[in-house]
Amino acid sequence: MVIRLLERQGIDVIAGIPGGANLPLYDALGRAGSIRHVLARHEQGAGFMAQGMARVTGRPAVFFATSGPGATNTLTAIADAKLDSVPVVCITGQVPLGLVGSDAFQEVDIYGMSIPVTKHNFLVRSVEELAEVIPAAFRIAASGRPGPVLVDIPKNVQMAPVDQAVFDNPPQPGQPAPPPAPDPAGISRAAGLLNAAKRPMLYLGGGVVASGASDMAVQLAERAGLPTVMTLMALGAMPAGHPLSLGMLGMHAARHTNLLLAECDVLLVAGARFDDRAVGKAERFCPQATIIHIDIDESELDKILPVHCGITGDVGLALAELLPLLRPRAEAGREAWLTRVEECRRRHPFVMPGADDPRTPYGLIRCAADAVDHDAIVATDVGQHQMRTAQA
Repeated sequence: MVIRLLERQGIDVIAGIPGGANLPLYDALGRAGSIRHVLARHEQGAGFMAQGMARVTGRPAVFFATSGPGATNTLTAIADAKLDSVPVVCITGQVPLGLVGSDAFQEVDIYGMSIPVTKHNFLVRSVEELAEVIPAAFRIAASGRPGPVLVDIPKNVQMAPVDQAVFDNPPQPGQPAPPPAPDPAGISRAAGLLNAAKRPMLYLGGGVVASGASDMAVQLAERAGLPTVMTLMALGAMPAGHPLSLGMLGMHAARHTNLLLAECDVLLVAGARFDDRAVGKAERFCPQATIIHIDIDESELDKILPVHCGITGDVGLALAELLPLLRPRAEAGREAWLTRVEECRRRHPFVMPGADDPRTPYGLIRCAADAVDHDAIVATDVGQHQMRTAQA
């Protein structure tokens, strides 16, 4: 039943590790033969494999783990998916229901442990629930602000007989709920603030990429003449060579990027969560700016910084509605500001030592970049090399 429901969701690759409490799932996976399994060496790795697939496709991806230590090993990948808003579904095996709470062999309350780091989680208590739970997991993972969902299935539920009629006629695949429409009054107010601005800037976060709104963001920046900064998650939303692109903001950014943010008078923030690596000390971030914040997750508005105009909704829809309301660059009187931007860039250029020498870190990254096309997907580990990659 589980494998059939996953097939109906379009899942064709699953990463994971078998163990005693999820062997029935693996038996079914082997018999089905329609889903490729990637055997990980650690459950955390399986979780990051699923994250990679989800980040590339924009659709939920799946990974398997057994109970106890297998399940606890998934928590780092699940927490990372929560923070970066990546839709993944983790399916874990659990000891039989009758043993839950008895400290049985390899029993851990992964349902309780995962509550802080999941968007939602399920402990399946009967085989009848599976037909509802699996589609619901995919719907929740992909709806609104994406995120991880955990489904914990006790071994006795995995081995229970399922009604043939239900098996032959499973429910429809879980689809994401329609995104909330942005408030027209908020869009109108944001347009008024931007049209009156003398030194406006655009700040793009990962939500722009997740909503497929990168092209719309570039159109908006070009129409209104908005110098644009990006978080690490948003890099690539605007091409690095675009004349309005100031690259990444924050502690690993070019000096001119942060200096210009301190001078801007209106900041349009789209799909970002004001991460501390981007804004530094919140009380000193953009001290002169009126802040407009668009995010699909209402809880992000006013969470880190007080905003003057908060808009809840899909970033792509909001930018599309905002675009025709903005005065074109030629009418907005932005030439003095854009001249200041270019002057600041010249005075405080970002220096990459050895960028022309492939034996140096920056040179190696640039050499690799020259070898791939503009549609390449770049993956890094975490550390100084990650920041150099983002900078280069």
